[in-house]
Amino acid sequence: MNFRKRQHAFTLVELLVVIAIIGVLVAMLLPAVQAAREAARRSSCSNNMKQLGLALHNYHDTYKALPAGAWMFNAAGAGSTSCTTGNGRRAPWTVSILPFIEQNNIYDKVDFTKSWDNGVHSALRTTHIEAFKCPSDVPYPNQAYG
Repeated sequence: MNFRKRQHAFTLVELLVVIAIIGVLVAMLLPAVQAAREAARRSSCSNNMKQLGLALHNYHDTYKALPAGAWMFNAAGAGSTSCTTGNGRRAPWTVSILPFIEQNNIYDKVDFTKSWDNGVHSALRTTHIEAFKCPSDVPYPNQAYG
């Protein structure tokens, strides 16, 4: 009798089937991973919005008013909360709440005697503050907050 020893190895067909199954499982897993990442980004965005709301409440508790929509710098350079007078450029309300979102280091660099479009503030205008953006936002090359 002719006895052959049976080899204990995978055939090419079995190997291809296993690879195909792994590929299908990975293809099913990737959308779930992306959905989990997007959920985490949404959660982070909601937290940022909550922090901005708390900052506005804290500002109100401190000054008994909400921040002005913008600061207008008049021709003499003095800051004014009135946006109907002056020939200067407006500084956004976001500058007013910087100390309330733990950005004192940036707030301390603002020179309220100079117009917001003055060169002194150019670095501040392009500073990216995480509380003002959502992780899902598409980044713009020269995006500034003000």
